[in-house]
Amino acid sequence: MRARVALVLSATSLALGAGLVACVDLFHSTAGILPLCEVDAQADGCAVAEASVDAAEAGSDAAIDFCSWGPDLARANAQHACAWLGACESPMGDNAFGACMVQALLAFDCASNPNHPVQGDVRKRWDCLWRAQSCADIDACVFQGERIACGSSGDYTSCAQDGGDVRIECTDGGTPHGESCALWGQTCASDGAQEVCAGASGSAGLSCTNGVQECIGTALHDCQGSRDVGLDCAGNGAGQCAGFPAGSPQWVACVPLSDAGACTPDASVSCQDGIATSCPAGALETINCQELLGTQGACNPQDAAPPFDWTSACQVVAPAPPCDGDAGESCDPDAGTITSCARGVPFTVSCSDAGLGDCQMLTTDNGSTQRAACTPP
Repeated sequence: MRARVALVLSATSLALGAGLVACVDLFHSTAGILPLCEVDAQADGCAVAEASVDAAEAGSDAAIDFCSWGPDLARANAQHACAWLGACESPMGDNAFGACMVQALLAFDCASNPNHPVQGDVRKRWDCLWRAQSCADIDACVFQGERIACGSSGDYTSCAQDGGDVRIECTDGGTPHGESCALWGQTCASDGAQEVCAGASGSAGLSCTNGVQECIGTALHDCQGSRDVGLDCAGNGAGQCAGFPAGSPQWVACVPLSDAGACTPDASVSCQDGIATSCPAGALETINCQELLGTQGACNPQDAAPPFDWTSACQVVAPAPPCDGDAGESCDPDAGTITSCARGVPFTVSCSDAGLGDCQMLTTDNGSTQRAACTPP
């Protein structure tokens, strides 16, 4: 349920450790950050963001508030974070540029995603990524420190022994690449045969009972087949997981922040002018699908699937999506751009504008997919 659920960015139970230290260090260099502001200092949010960086450099505890950014600045910094993530760690899993862009915009663009603002440790991870100016910076964000070494020859994936939220891919015992499941609100699960980002760690994430839905603390568990497609609600919205309707719950959901008043919990979603409106958790919540996906016709009214995913209506399905899955991955060497598909929409970035090298097509996930990425600088 990668493009379906891994949409909520939270994993507070997973400590940042050394990676957070590395991310904090990035506050002390503003070179190359706020890429849109370097071009247009008057863009929405630039003055506030620059002031926050200056305060951090001066030694205060100030941190950038993503909600101070306008949509353009949010998108520019999302492009920077996702282009660098794919270049340095490979476009494995949801590191793929399109999938990453959806996640990053949910974190950075509060105007589009007002009721589930990212918070806590996972906010710090995204704060680390958009500032990155080298692959060493990206490694610090993903691995919470130095890259983890591959333990044997051959091609394989595994869950990192230290920091179990990282899914790693090794090729011939060389330098590993990492996917931080925590960015998607999940952790790394393994049943000995495969490793995926899931709602529970270890074998529990791939051996649960179909149909089981429950909250354990802030963690939301939802079993589809034998896979837990849930997430940790701690890093978004009100930071709580609960069952709805109260008294005789039929589903679980992350509680939103909302001042729009109470409503009767319902799994349906309506669309108007590109904005999806729903009430899965007893409070009215919205998400601007048109802004999030950058295209008209991006709001698809339907029952939320699963009910806890308030973003599931944001996808282009009719009359036909502009692009579809891995078939939408491409590299244009002449233009120096990569294009990556997510939710039926192509996301494109110029590698040179992101400060990266030429575009390339890479085989990832143990040879199962080909995806586009920029090369490291």
